[in-house]
Parts: sequence; C-alpha cells; structure tokens
Amino acid sequence: MARFLFITDTHFGAEQVGFHQQPAYPDNIRELLDCLVREEIERGGIDFVLHGGDMVDRCEPDIVRGAAEVFRLPVPVYLSLGNHDLTRRDALDIWLSEAPGFFNGRSPQYAVRCGDCVIHIVPNQWEADTLYYWHEAQVPYFAEDQIGRLEAAVSQHPDCVHLLSIHNPIFGVSPEQSGLAGIVHAVPDAFRETVTGLVRKHPNIKGVLSGHSHINTLVRDGEAIYASGSSFVETPFEYKVVEVTKHSLRIETRNVKSALRFAPAYNPSRAFVQGRPQDREAELRF
Repeated sequence: MARFLFITDTHFGAEQVGFHQQPAYPDNIRELLDCLVREEIERGGIDFVLHGGDMVDRCEPDIVRGAAEVFRLPVPVYLSLGNHDLTRRDALDIWLSEAPGFFNGRSPQYAVRCGDCVIHIVPNQWEADTLYYWHEAQVPYFAEDQIGRLEAAVSQHPDCVHLLSIHNPIFGVSPEQSGLAGIVHAVPDAFRETVTGLVRKHPNIKGVLSGHSHINTLVRDGEAIYASGSSFVETPFEYKVVEVTKHSLRIETRNVKSALRFAPAYNPSRAFVQGRPQDREAELRF
C-alpha cells in the first residue's frame, strides 16, 4: 500500500497575497507544516508528501532556497511545478540547482513508485513560446514529448496502479457545488480531453490530482477520480490523505486540527471552496 499527503498552493514568499479563495496565511507556513507533521507524519504510515504546485509565490533563488528549508520534513517531499513556481524564464534551472531534492532524476517530469502505486508528476505548460515558464497565460497544455514520456513510463509498470499529478485542474467547479450560475474556473476542452483521453487509453491510471483553483473538487469519470485541492495556507488549512492499494484508491480531505498561535479569519460566503462531502472524499475499488 502507498499512503501519502497531498497539499497545494502554499505561495511561500508572498509579499502580498494575490489570488485566494479564503483568507491566506503564507507567512505561517512553518507552523502549519509543524501541525501536519505532528498530526499525520509522526503517527507513522505516511510515505511522502506530494505538493501540487505553486509552492512559492514567485521564483527567485532565495525564495526557492527558503522553500527547500521550510519543506524539509521527516518524509520525502515531491513537487509538481505550478505557474507561480515558474515566473522566470530560467525558473527550471533555479529549482534544479537550489532544490533538487523535490524532483526524482533532476527532471521536472518524473515518477515516484511506492509499493504497487506509481505517481507521475507531469507539470502542464503555460506560455506557448517557452516551456516551464509562466507570465500571464492561463491556457494549460502539454508539450508533445511530455505525453510520449508519460505513456512510456506508464507502460513500464503494467501491473501497478497509476496516478497523475498536474497543477491545472481537469474539471471546473460545478454550479451544484458553488451555488453560482456557471462553472467556476472553467477548463479548456482541449486540455481536459487530453487528460481524460490518456486515462481512457491507460485504464490503470486511476486518479488525477491537481491544485491551482484553491478549491476542493472531486469528479468520478469512468473508472478514475479527478480531485483538486484547496490552498494549504488558506483557512481552514486543508490537505488530502491518499491511500492506494492494488485494488483501491481512497482520497480524504482533512484540515489542521491543532490550536494555532494566530487567529485565522474565514469567509462563510465562500464555503463552497471546502466542498460538499462528495467533493472531499471518495473511494474507488477496481
């Protein structure tokens, strides 16, 4: 069995909080991670932590070094690069130089095998003219070689359960969840169809994890689960516990329970960010 924690969108180093769904406290990341270690990791049974992207608010060498220090936990931490992690054209060089421990094989696209589970970290691209760079584009896509590399990696382990980690969500937030008139954070059809097509082509891919929207969502499409996470540094400081066996996938959303040294605010008018029970937890048997 593989059992790991999924957190996302911590925006370490933010001088001023920009995009957020609930009040955000990136300056308190050390305390929040201490709670995570105490409540989950020190109890045992957690193999690693997967960060879904936007670990930092902007890519600068000193901020990346600081993040590498802050995220030095008792278990390995792996990163699926998000758009805020890639705000310089040389961002990838900075990450691989200053924080190589977040990546297997010194590559931004890599796999983590744990028991009968293989997690493929496949960061989506943003700017049409430059890979692993984000300026302002919000049209996610994959480079051609990324898809080929992913399919080859999946084929190497035909008897394993496979998961994907992609920063941009695959599905938007439905009106049934948000209570709003339309889809929140709509996803381009081409991007969604690329990912769902891969899952249909490779039925041993059973789950896709993402961040970016700072909203908990969960969609069961066919024989796979697509889940996105809220920001770990936004009230109520949520994360996911993911358990994978040869015959099941279980995802559960939890929040930090420890008493904090600061008094976080909460915006009840955006409670849909936390999701309904069906947006927070699911189990798939196969």
